[in-house]
This record gives sequence, structure tokens and C-alpha cells, in this order.
Amino acid sequence: MVSERVRDTIFSVYFALFMILIYAPFVVLMVFSFNDSTLLTLPLEGFTLKWYWKFFGNAQAFSSILNSLLVASATAVLAILGGTMAAFALVRHRFAGRTILQWFMLLPMILPYVIMGIALFLFFSIVGIEPSLFTVTLGHTLVALPYVTLIMVARLIGFDRSLEEAAMDLGADEITTFRKVTLPIIMPGIVASAFLAFTISFEDVSLAYFLLGYERTVPVFIYGVLGRVPKELPMLPAMSMVTLSIAFVLAIISTLIARE
Repeated sequence: MVSERVRDTIFSVYFALFMILIYAPFVVLMVFSFNDSTLLTLPLEGFTLKWYWKFFGNAQAFSSILNSLLVASATAVLAILGGTMAAFALVRHRFAGRTILQWFMLLPMILPYVIMGIALFLFFSIVGIEPSLFTVTLGHTLVALPYVTLIMVARLIGFDRSLEEAAMDLGADEITTFRKVTLPIIMPGIVASAFLAFTISFEDVSLAYFLLGYERTVPVFIYGVLGRVPKELPMLPAMSMVTLSIAFVLAIISTLIARE
């Protein structure tokens, strides 16, 4: 039998290795974002902020972050609206085709993003819609909807509907009941879903590569630099750190909102 002390030691070592595996690449990324060298290799040549200034002075790089924030925010809003309504329909109503709808809603989670990107590109071409931030937002919303729906379904399954009935017995109408009773209870699920939908959109490159026009999001811009603009490579760690900082701040905000 393994003693409790040995088990604790094993778990502690496992946890330390896990944390190193997860966060060590980000530490390396941060270090190279301040490295005064045009080569992303060791040894380090000194401390500098020039890659950050170069990023902020690069109109295409800076606009790609703004585009990503815009698309991800719109995706989160649309996915929350659609996913929450779908969750209410699936949990609280019985209708013909309900099971089929559940299966079809899971398809975007199963299909490779590249396949979906090609399919959506062909579809938008046939209906005459030009690739743009609008089309990539629709694509990201389609991908995020199943995740939002599943989270909201889990939240609604454990919902005590007697609270709504009590509110309406006390004179509240349906809108007031939803605003003052239902919404506060499901809000943690909404916040978690919004952050997940935002993240799915913010980090996607496969769909965006096919659905964007002349504008670029952060992943597509980085992908383009890696393949075609080697001289911009030293700027990428700084750009990645700015993007990571935005995601970190949003994660903190979503956590604080979910706890309220």
C-alpha cells in the first residue's frame, strides 16, 4: 500500500510538471518579446521594447487585434442569444424534431474547421455575400452555438422553476420574472458561455482564413507573417503578449462577474 505521504508527493510532482508544461511556453514567449535580437533563438542579446513599439506602429497588426475583438464580441453576443433560446426550447418544451435538432446542433463541434470553412465559403459565394468580418462572425457563431447551448442546457436542467412560479404568484409578469428571477440565476452560465464563445472566435484561424476578405484577425495575420513576411517575425512575440494580456484581463472580468 502506498502511504498518504508518498501519494501527496506524487500528486505534488505531477501538479508541478503540469503547471510547467502549461505556463513555461508563455514565459519563453514573454522573454523573447523583450529580446533585442532579430532571431528567435538563444542566446538572448539584451532587453528592449522596440518590438512592442513596432507592433503598435504597424497599422495592419494593430487593426488585426481590433478586428479580432470586434468579431469575437459579436460572436459572443449572437451565440449567447441563439444558444440560450435553443437551450430554453430543448429543456422546457417538447416538439417534433427535438431529438434531430439536438444531433444537428452538435455537428459543428464534430466537423473539422477547415471543412466548415470551405463549405461556408462556397455557400456565401453562391448567395453573393463577399468575404468580410461579417461572414467570419457568422461562421464563428455557428461553431460557438453548440458549446453555448450545452452550457445553458446544463444550467437550466438544475433550475428550480418554482421560483418563477412564486414570482408570478406575487404579481410579476413574465418579463419581470425573467429579468429579476431567471436571468440572475442563469447569469453564471451566460458569462461562462460568452467567454467560451469569445475565445473560440478570438483564436480561430481555419474558418477565418476562408471567410475573411482583405481585413485580418490576429491568428490570420500571424499565420501570414509566418509564411510570407520573415522580417516581421521578431514582432510576433510582442504581439502575442498583447493578445494574451487582453485574454487574461477578459478572463478575470468574466470570473468576477460570474461570482456576483
